[in-house]
Amino acid sequence: MRISATAPPGGAGGSGTPPDLAAVQRRTVKVLMSAQVVAGIGMGSMLSSGGLLVEHLTGSEGAAGLATTMTTLGAALLSVPLAALSRARGRRTGLGVGWLVAAAGALTVLAAARLGWFPLMLAGMLLVGSGTAANLQSRYAAADLATSATRARSLSLVVWSTTLGSVLGPNLSGPGEAVARALALPEAAGTFVFSVAAFLAGWLVIRLRLRPDPLLLAAAAQA
Repeated sequence: MRISATAPPGGAGGSGTPPDLAAVQRRTVKVLMSAQVVAGIGMGSMLSSGGLLVEHLTGSEGAAGLATTMTTLGAALLSVPLAALSRARGRRTGLGVGWLVAAAGALTVLAAARLGWFPLMLAGMLLVGSGTAANLQSRYAAADLATSATRARSLSLVVWSTTLGSVLGPNLSGPGEAVARALALPEAAGTFVFSVAAFLAGWLVIRLRLRPDPLLLAAAAQA
C-alpha cells in the first residue's frame, strides 16, 4: 500500500485515513529543531568544561583533550546500535535512547567529579558521545519524509538549530560554577548538571512530540 502525500490528515491517530505526509514532515522538522536546541545546549555547555575537569582530576594540561576524544569515540561506537534501534523501532526510540544514554553519561561524569575518579569520568564522556550520535542522526530523521524539493531545506534547518544550542551552551559556564559550589563539586563540573537537564529535555521532546514516527511512516508509504 502506498500512502498519498496529499491525503487528508488523520491516519496517524488510528482513524484509518492516510496522513498528509507533507504536514507530518513539517511537524517532524519543528520537533527535531526543538530537541536539537535544548539538547544542543547540553552538548555546548560542557565542551570546554570537560577538558578543565580532566585537568582538575589528573593535574595534567596534556590530558585535557581526552574528554573530547572519548566523546568522539563514544559517538562512533554508539552510532551503529542507535541506527539499528531506529530501523527496528523508529526514530522516536532511537533518538530518545540516544539522549537518555547521554544524560546517563553526564550523571556518570558528575559522580566521577565527586569521587575524584578519572577513569569513571572517561567512561561518562564515552556515554555522552551518544548525544553526538543522536544529534547527527536527527539530520537523517529530517530527511525520512522529505521530498527532493524539501530535503535540503529540512536538513539545513535541523543543522542550524544544532548550531544555536552549541552557541548558547558555553554561556552557562559562569552559572555552572555557582551550581558546582552549591553541590560541593569541582567548578568545572557544574555545567554537567545543565547537560543532564538538557539531554533529558531533548529526550522528552522526542518522546512526546515525534508522532507519528517519520521513519516508520516513510516505510509504510513505500509498502
